Amino acid sequence: MPADLFRHQPLRAEGQGARVIIAPSRNGWDQLAMGEWELRAAGFGDCHPHDEVTYVLEGRLEVDCAGRRVVAEPGDVVRVPAHEPAYYFAPEYARMLYVYGPNPSGAPAWTFTDRARVAPPGA
Repeated sequence: MPADLFRHQPLRAEGQGARVIIAPSRNGWDQLAMGEWELRAAGFGDCHPHDEVTYVLEGRLEVDCAGRRVVAEPGDVVRVPAHEPAYYFAPEYARMLYVYGPNPSGAPAWTFTDRARVAPPGA
């Protein structure tokens, strides 16, 4: 199988920027999917049927998952296991790469807005 090249594209500015680099298929995928995203003093929660790895390029990213908060800075990697809801929050700004593990069945992700759902006790 030959190498694939994915040309650089700018982030889409829709409040929070994002771009897909290696697109996942709605019907499922056996390989990895990848993209770049940013948050500006904002956060959101989601849960995927596959592992998700986030590499922080710039800024500071807080991730709450299973009652634990990790704080990631440039060069750090956060892995959220499949089927674990996680909340991602940038106090000021964060730019990241995400890598999704395989999802052969194309099972959907779901989102939520209540950070307390996954935050550590007392946070």
